[in-house]
Amino acid sequence: MARKPAPVAPTSRPLLEWAVAGLGLAVTAGVLIVLVLAALTPASPPELSARAASVTSVPSGFRVEIEVANTGRQTAASVEVEGVLTPPAGAPETAAATLDYVPGGGVETLHLLFREDPHQGRLELTVRGWSEP
Repeated sequence: MARKPAPVAPTSRPLLEWAVAGLGLAVTAGVLIVLVLAALTPASPPELSARAASVTSVPSGFRVEIEVANTGRQTAASVEVEGVLTPPAGAPETAAATLDYVPGGGVETLHLLFREDPHQGRLELTVRGWSEP
């Protein structure tokens, strides 16, 4: 007597497989949304500002760490920054430096050296100019 094979029940997808598929769909949709929004957002020119982050005493005087922020979306290249230190007594002292670039939405750091202590005087920082990369 020959035995009939037992009927096979249809297999259903495991819950973990559905969860991973859903996660993959969510990540893919998120990436596409970010790309579309970035493509539709108008490009804004560089908007640069400089601020003194810290002052450190060094053998040659004082080193001022300057943070240059770009709130625009386009990158600025060859960014020229000038600092003028006006001490309580004496002539103003000028220092300048150039950053290779500051990316859109980014912050870069440079250092200026002064003979006098910036804490004792008035330090004015100016972004003098930049070029398009």
